[in-house]
Amino acid sequence: KWIQKLRYNRKLRQMDDMWRMMGGSCFGLFPPSFYMRHTPEEIQRRKKEELDKLKAMLEEFKEKNGL
Repeated sequence: KWIQKLRYNRKLRQMDDMWRMMGGSCFGLFPPSFYMRHTPEEIQRRKKEELDKLKAMLEEFKEKNGL
């Protein structure tokens, strides 16, 4: 059983590595393994959290630079 788990985790790491090599980090919010390990509700929650962080950073930048 643990060997199957190791193989599965290795496969997910390989998917993520390929995603990064193809420039996926520029176009995707999370690597492919994230979507395979989390439920749709968790994905939506994390996506909202990350986008809220980015919006806050943008607002801070605008205030700091008078935009």
